[in-house]
Amino acid sequence: MTLAKTKREPKGRWFFRPLYLLIIWGLLALLLAANGTYETKRAKDNLFQMLFDEGSALITGMEKSAQNTFASLNTIEVFPDVSAFITPINFWALEESVVDLILDVAFQIDQELGNSPPQQTLLQKEGEIRHFSGIEMVVAGEKFSFSRRPGGSPGKNPRPFYQPLLEGKASYAIERSEKFETGQIDHLSVAIFRKAGEGILILHADESDIHFFRRRIILQGLVEEWRDKGETKYISIQGEDSEIWADTSLQKIGKKEGTGFIRQLFSKSGSGPQIARQKIPGILEVAKVVALDKNNRAVLRVGLSTEKVEQIISADQRNIVLFSLLLLVFGGLGVTFIYRMENRHLDRMREMEEKIHQSEKLSSLANLAAGVAHEIRNPLNAIGMAIQRLQREFAPEHPEPQGEYYRFTDILRGEVKRVNEIVEQFLFFARPARLELQEVQVEDILRDILLLCRESAEQQKIILQEEIEPNLPVLRLDRQRMQEAFWNLVNNALQAMPDGGRLTLAAKLQAGMEIIIEISDTGQGIPEENIRRIFEYYFTTKEKGIGLGIPLAHKIIQEHGGTIRAQSEVGRGSTFRISLPVPREKG
Repeated sequence: MTLAKTKREPKGRWFFRPLYLLIIWGLLALLLAANGTYETKRAKDNLFQMLFDEGSALITGMEKSAQNTFASLNTIEVFPDVSAFITPINFWALEESVVDLILDVAFQIDQELGNSPPQQTLLQKEGEIRHFSGIEMVVAGEKFSFSRRPGGSPGKNPRPFYQPLLEGKASYAIERSEKFETGQIDHLSVAIFRKAGEGILILHADESDIHFFRRRIILQGLVEEWRDKGETKYISIQGEDSEIWADTSLQKIGKKEGTGFIRQLFSKSGSGPQIARQKIPGILEVAKVVALDKNNRAVLRVGLSTEKVEQIISADQRNIVLFSLLLLVFGGLGVTFIYRMENRHLDRMREMEEKIHQSEKLSSLANLAAGVAHEIRNPLNAIGMAIQRLQREFAPEHPEPQGEYYRFTDILRGEVKRVNEIVEQFLFFARPARLELQEVQVEDILRDILLLCRESAEQQKIILQEEIEPNLPVLRLDRQRMQEAFWNLVNNALQAMPDGGRLTLAAKLQAGMEIIIEISDTGQGIPEENIRRIFEYYFTTKEKGIGLGIPLAHKIIQEHGGTIRAQSEVGRGSTFRISLPVPREKG
């Protein structure tokens, strides 16, 4: 980059050629963009690998648990006497769960069939999908049935087991037969009184069907056990025919959902067990073909939520972009800052000198004004006493001129009083503050001010509202000065509501450390461009105002260690919020 000579350039001229700055910025931008892309990809790959490892651990754990449970179940089915020694399975509870499951499936089939007329094809389809050896439907004495075995389904007694349903004495009936040697169910029939349509629905399950349902219950139990681990969003177990055996969504169980991803897993399973993955919006799916036992293979799918990973990646991308932009900006402007720093420093020094000079001038004017104000007080007092004597001793005797005389002298007294108040304010601003601190109850001052302004408020049709908490802590204040500050704010609020309104004085203790006083009105409000200037001396928008009332209140409150803030909205009113510290107790 070519720099300028030591000769000072005119203010505002560049010390370098912009073309070279653009080249530097361009190279820096390319470097930062390449680095940001690399860092984002590396972080994304690491996070997804961690998520994949989590899913792999879940699949491995579920696979071992399922294999152990299936091995125990196979042993129990062959040697039922050892069930007491195999802790993972309570076989008799499992048998009852099979009964409950088949009963639930009966109600699901009832809802799916609806009120449509019974058809052989529908019954056959439901039987094949749901793994039942037979399905029957009895409607108005007519029977429709499907049976996997030639010769029909069992239950040919003269009095069928679902006779109580025909007689209206029950809503469902169960018939089961067990092996004499083992006590295991080898056939189960369930009948329900239909709710979605007419008649009675009967399901028959033979021994092979019951074997299937036992394993389905075990798999669903595993899914329920592992579903809340880690970032798991869903778990699904599907057979080789794509039928869902178990799933976190109960509505999917029994349905077939075949995808190319699942078919590819089964086709590659011969080359050895492997865990695969696929990304879908919001989910990283991890899957593996597992051998549950020698007769059953299934694909175990675990869907993991990528929401947290994507949030982390998005946050990293934002941070990298912001950091790169900062480096780009500061790198490009570094040279400019170095060569302009001295000129800016000199400009600030000149500004400071001008401010000090202006401050000295204002201080001299303030002292002069204070001296003049002090000298004016004595003549004002003399004029005031002279007017009082004129009113008392020299009033005309006739009523008509007497009234005009009193009006004229009252005007003189009012103007003298106004000038005297201005003098007092000048003296207060000019001399050091001498506060006469004493223990004061703030609510007493506020109630005195409400009493003083009541007459003026009634004349202006202003409603006075008091919201003062009881038992506020005692503060150390100069009562006269603080009352003067509050009165200036209240008087300002009254003047802002010439057509009536509401004036609210509120006080409360906040966090035990400060008392908050709010003086609110529903007057004209203060424009946004003026709200920042209301604490400046001599700033006013009133024709007869001098702009010292609010600054005086501000000065008094600050001298007591407090703060004051103003909030206003044109047409809705203003609120002055005063904070006074509560003195700490000694000891």
